[in-house]
Amino acid sequence: MTSDLIFHRDGWPGSLSDDAEARSVTRLRIEVGDATLTRHVSKRGGTDSEAINTSLLPLGEFLANNWWTLLYEPLRPTVTDAFRVRHRLDSGMRGFAFPSIAVWSGGARTVMTDWASFENPFSTVSFLTASPQEPIQLEREATELELMDLVETIVERVRDARDGGRDLLEAWDRVSESISNPGEASYCAAAGRLGIDPYDPDGIDLTPLKDGIPEQLFDDVSEIVEIDDLVTTAAWIRGAEARLKLFPETDISYFGVPAEDSLGDKPAVAGHASAELLRGYAGLAKDPRTAVAELLGGAIGDQGAIASAGPDGINALVQRLDTAARIGAIAKSARQRRFRACAGLYMAWTTEPGQARATTQAFTRRQIASRAFAAELLAPQSYLLEIMPRHGFDDEDIEALASEVICPYSTVMWQAYRAGIPLRGIEIPHFDKWPVMTARASF
Repeated sequence: MTSDLIFHRDGWPGSLSDDAEARSVTRLRIEVGDATLTRHVSKRGGTDSEAINTSLLPLGEFLANNWWTLLYEPLRPTVTDAFRVRHRLDSGMRGFAFPSIAVWSGGARTVMTDWASFENPFSTVSFLTASPQEPIQLEREATELELMDLVETIVERVRDARDGGRDLLEAWDRVSESISNPGEASYCAAAGRLGIDPYDPDGIDLTPLKDGIPEQLFDDVSEIVEIDDLVTTAAWIRGAEARLKLFPETDISYFGVPAEDSLGDKPAVAGHASAELLRGYAGLAKDPRTAVAELLGGAIGDQGAIASAGPDGINALVQRLDTAARIGAIAKSARQRRFRACAGLYMAWTTEPGQARATTQAFTRRQIASRAFAAELLAPQSYLLEIMPRHGFDDEDIEALASEVICPYSTVMWQAYRAGIPLRGIEIPHFDKWPVMTARASF
């Protein structure tokens, strides 16, 4: 379910000051849905409040200088300290008390936010709002408009100040000009996905790297590739995409309409539901191994792998035709090839004719949905429930099933777990709950 991120401002006590930082002091309350992130208790007086007194100038400068990375760079499997600095709003507050909140891209339609209430020994207040169980989805357009309004409010507060504010005005002028120019905005968004500043005069020029790569494909790739690997990855993608044109076509003319990706649901829901719909549309065999072979044919054979290895994080390339698709998995084994081809099939089904795309390990709505689709095709939860022993599965059962349906062990394990099947002697991995908010980088 989506929520709104709202910044409430109450009063400007420093209105007559010539100092930009003083002019932007306000009583600030930040809300995400029903949660008030600025709720705190004073360490000195012990009083609690839902708002903080702070200068918004540092926040405005942070937003203006990091606009494109903040809103367009998604979460990758490895979270670096540099990523945290770019996405944690409190990292730019220059010592002002501020809640530990992070914002990053969830894909084309959503922005994600997360926060933590851990103790900061250097702060005069303790923020009280408990962390959510998982990151919160924000609708992209509404979030961008809210942040634009916030920055422009700060700009108006400091425009005529004699001391300070120039950096904010210059940075926001650049962003505003880019937003008003569709071509420039597209370039800046691509840079943002890569985690780089599009205005850095010494930064890499993306124009020659994008040349010869379809726009949507480059967008998918830029959500997962590290900037140091971009040159070699772009060259690899051009060659692989050209080879993909010779691959066998998979007929998708009878697939019908995929499940709607409702922002009110978790990303995996659309992928899972689409797999269930497809079984009905296509009249697939009950046995998932046979069903996947019927759907993908040559795309899951040896000739369906475009390479045994490729750029880190890229799993498959897809070309959508009018009523068919070409899918090239990057895979080392039959199990991996089938999973990645199935994820590519979802990407093709949900893509406009004439477009080329990639499935990757990025944590965006579409990529998560494609993986859920693949898991449900390869190891349907209903199938596992039907064949499970009385006391559930153990490790040998999971491995035998993975071998039988030809898919990764982890796919069967997670499908069984999500179906509520008891797993005997199997330890379910517990991922770091705060990959953006903490110093740990495992996810």
